[in-house]
Amino acid sequence: MTIKPNAYIVMDTETSGFSKLVFDFGWTTIDKRGNVLGSGDLNFLDVVATERPYFWNKVSGYAKRIRKGEHGMTSFAIGRRLFNLHVAHLIGLGYRPIVCAYNAAFDVRALNITTKRMKAGDKFMRHPVELLDIWGNWAISAPKAYTAPRTASGRFLSTSAENVYRFETQQPDFIEAHTAKADTKIEAEILLRILRRKKRIKVVKSPRDFDTHIWEKFEIEKETAHV
Repeated sequence: MTIKPNAYIVMDTETSGFSKLVFDFGWTTIDKRGNVLGSGDLNFLDVVATERPYFWNKVSGYAKRIRKGEHGMTSFAIGRRLFNLHVAHLIGLGYRPIVCAYNAAFDVRALNITTKRMKAGDKFMRHPVELLDIWGNWAISAPKAYTAPRTASGRFLSTSAENVYRFETQQPDFIEAHTAKADTKIEAEILLRILRRKKRIKVVKSPRDFDTHIWEKFEIEKETAHV
């Protein structure tokens, strides 16, 4: 049996403040060596018109990027179609597509909620793909020397994408952009660090499977936090 090479589709979303509708969506697809196989950077005008984005102060910045041709403005339905065409293209090339996100349960849920709210379909993904939670897999392989500011409770070290990226790349002053496409780049780099550690990678086939995975991660984070 031929083993298909993995294509890691690292996605990220920015959402509205109330219903968690996705208005900014980006992805960067890489192979295990970090070669970029594709990317997307989309802003959904119909979602912005429906509900105020959480980072409302950044909307003007999106408009500037659109005018410069650095960012695409479209409807959510078309954005969904473009993403699924990318997945289909990877399958056609013989890849095993694995959709990844730093907080995969949140992003998959937000995309499905937006799909139904915008009447774009029943669920966002149109192809059977595996799902990978970057944060959970990072926690499994986290270096014992990990350091970061503590969370608000003071009980744990923060394991936000920003702080993990700062530690992994030794860039203590790095500031996360909190725009979807830009964030996928740092999350893809975190994923590559995980893959290089050659630990067993956990993937799931359905968003429903994230529930037990989340609790498992919580125990790992507690152990990591007290290093």
